[in-house]
Amino acid sequence: MADVRAELSRFGVRIVQAGLVAGAGGNISARDGAHIYMKPSGLALDEVGPDDWCVLELDSGCQVGGPHKPTSEVHMHLGCYRARPDIRAVFHTHSPWASGVISSGATLKPMFAEFVCDLGRTATVPYITPTTQALADAVARAVVNADTLFMTNHGILALGVTLKQAFYRCVVVEDAAKSQIAATITGSPIFLTEAQCRELMALDAPRHRIRMMQESQPASGE
Repeated sequence: MADVRAELSRFGVRIVQAGLVAGAGGNISARDGAHIYMKPSGLALDEVGPDDWCVLELDSGCQVGGPHKPTSEVHMHLGCYRARPDIRAVFHTHSPWASGVISSGATLKPMFAEFVCDLGRTATVPYITPTTQALADAVARAVVNADTLFMTNHGILALGVTLKQAFYRCVVVEDAAKSQIAATITGSPIFLTEAQCRELMALDAPRHRIRMMQESQPASGE
């Protein structure tokens, strides 16, 4: 659908403006029924127009539309949608601050409520050679129980029931990394305890369910 492609192009520009990728790095996609609209290979996210997006069949993985070949991470995206039929978007960024923290041996942990309430379930995936089927398989296994992945020496992978949710998760992770680095430089970070995280989840659960119901409905432009 044209509106899905337009939304992908709009969020591609926002990802670049937020400094979450460099050059042609990163890749994003969206599901519309049985089809996946995916970033083409070799183009920066802010230069992909609505007619440039690759169209693939979810079941077969065959490309059925678009003038370019898809991103080399095509199998990773397809694996996410096959493992999580509830999601509509997969955003993979090379967010510099977040990638630096998760690739330093440090653990990116919650300091603020947004980390707990916005990112959903998080998990870390150890380094596996990018673009390989081995990475796609590892990611597919991880997203069964996670909504935001920290990929060591690679970047961030965020799932969403909408494109907006996937984008916000990428932004929140980067903001959390900056805060953790600032706290480490100036003193000792004070992280939320497991009990505090559970309290936040309990407070946010009713609002989260309402928000998920609202966002799961087709909206103009999405």
